[in-house]
Amino acid sequence: MTTSRSRLAVLLLPPLAAVLWLAPAASGVPVDQGEVCLECHDDVAAELRLPVEHPPAKEAECSSCHNPHAARDAGLLLERPAILCVECHADVAEQLGRRVLHQPVAEGRCTSCHRPHGAGHEKLLLAAGADLCVTCHADVAGWRGLANQHSPFERGRCTDCHEPHGSEHERLQRKAGGEVCSKCHPVSAKFRSDHGGYPVEQANCRQCHDPHASKQAGLLQPNVHEPFAAGDCTLCHVAVGSPAPFALRVTQDELCGDCHEDAVEENRSAAFPHVAAGGSRCSACHNPHGGQGGSLLRRETNELCLSCHDPGGSATGGAGHFQTHSELGCDTCHAPHGGDRPVLLADDPIELCGLCHSHQHAITHPLGEEVRDPRNGQALDCLSCHGIHEATADKYLHKSGTRDLCLGCHKDKGVVR
Repeated sequence: MTTSRSRLAVLLLPPLAAVLWLAPAASGVPVDQGEVCLECHDDVAAELRLPVEHPPAKEAECSSCHNPHAARDAGLLLERPAILCVECHADVAEQLGRRVLHQPVAEGRCTSCHRPHGAGHEKLLLAAGADLCVTCHADVAGWRGLANQHSPFERGRCTDCHEPHGSEHERLQRKAGGEVCSKCHPVSAKFRSDHGGYPVEQANCRQCHDPHASKQAGLLQPNVHEPFAAGDCTLCHVAVGSPAPFALRVTQDELCGDCHEDAVEENRSAAFPHVAAGGSRCSACHNPHGGQGGSLLRRETNELCLSCHDPGGSATGGAGHFQTHSELGCDTCHAPHGGDRPVLLADDPIELCGLCHSHQHAITHPLGEEVRDPRNGQALDCLSCHGIHEATADKYLHKSGTRDLCLGCHKDKGVVR
């Protein structure tokens, strides 16, 4: 019996060895990925007919980005786009360590700007130049209608001045301040003479000029400070030729107070002053030469305030104030220089809210000095139940208005009378 089994094993060895030898060969048979994948993926085939092709897609190396069987990421990608793309694009990887990142880059949304297989525009962009930028930056469309346009902007060449992925400078500028401008606008004797003789190569051009477009000649900011418009630089600055030509004649506190005494005094005497509104820091919010917003603000009111104050992420679409009150400026409710109430409220919360919510205040829960919040002993007002900007429940309520909110005070019968 043993002999028979041994003979049987010997007879089976050659065929088994052949199978074992053929298996790796069979699994390694080359596959024409382009042909196989495109049998199902017509959308990719259409992209590959566009003028600019992604090299891996052009060379039918689908598996360099996709797993043909299963993956944890959408599109059967081998990794998330933010990780996958930089494996080949080392220049982008270098930019990821910079101080200011373009939001889609920071969020790993490469395909917000680029097509992954083929495109009709250079660098696989979804659209050309400013046409792509305007899909997120809606203000670009408004700038296009202004009479005076900066040449790079007019030609849709945003990347002449801005880095598309990351930069060390604010607003993704390629260089700091006036350096990015001097590439095209070299400082000559005439150029300096046109600027009152001041060494403008040391200045930030945005102090006076809009880098994109303006209704003013010379791309001046739309709202111009009167002394600047009159060319009276020495009203505020020391004369040309001094060791510090851009220095102020006196402190900013004194200088601004000469003409704007009311605003400076409002801050000085406030119980709750705005830290950036004191006479020594007026320029934190106001541009002393010209600005986009009224009152020479450096930006439109809400954008300016949110550059320091972003309550709960409201500015980016979080729950709360900016979902339903986006038509209101921050200064509708807050005193911009300072006031006598916390969080710079312009009036008592009950009176302030009642300006718009008159119906609600006619049928409101008892409020005022006579009604005390048992949680903190303070007078009950609108803010006792409602958030100013955002809250976890509807109508800005701090908690659900059906039960949880009320039980915060009414735990036992007669707690609040």
